[in-house]
Amino acid sequence: MARTFEFFFDYASATAPLSLPLIAAIEKRTGAQSVWRPMFLGGVMQATGNRPPGTVAAKGAYMARDIQRCAAHVGIPFYMNPAFPVNTLAALRATIGFEDKAEQRRFATACFQESWSVPQPLNLGDPAHLQQLCEKYGFDVAKVAAMATDPANKERLKANTDEAVARGVFGAPSFFVDGDLFFGHDRLDYVERALAA
Repeated sequence: MARTFEFFFDYASATAPLSLPLIAAIEKRTGAQSVWRPMFLGGVMQATGNRPPGTVAAKGAYMARDIQRCAAHVGIPFYMNPAFPVNTLAALRATIGFEDKAEQRRFATACFQESWSVPQPLNLGDPAHLQQLCEKYGFDVAKVAAMATDPANKERLKANTDEAVARGVFGAPSFFVDGDLFFGHDRLDYVERALAA
């Protein structure tokens, strides 16, 4: 049976989309499968007392340049989302509502792409923008809207978020291999080593 590693994410994280090409490469090289786990980053930050990097002026200025370097390194375009910080709850609830994991991953990838890798990023907190995304990528608009407001998906997202906090997550993206936590897209080389161990 193929090994797995968990990917806890929120579209609000500007560094989470940098993980996607690295995840795909790890899967190809190792045969391991990623398990995508949407969580609400705002809830994680509040529960852990974490603060956004931009609240420290020097760190925020550094990250603005560094994230461009990181995006170039992993081979994807990056554009700062003018709606940041984005309310991603509806998109996350819709994501968790996909029972087909391949479709869930395709939807999540589209959300990351349209939030951070296009010249005019979408605001996923705007229902019109979420509809635009669905139309562009061929998702059923009514189905996604229903999943975004389904109370069951709200509870599932909360459960994922609570689980993440209980397991030591303090930010996104976060990864687990056999219960060990790895934080940040720049720790995926350690994830790959853990999978090989």
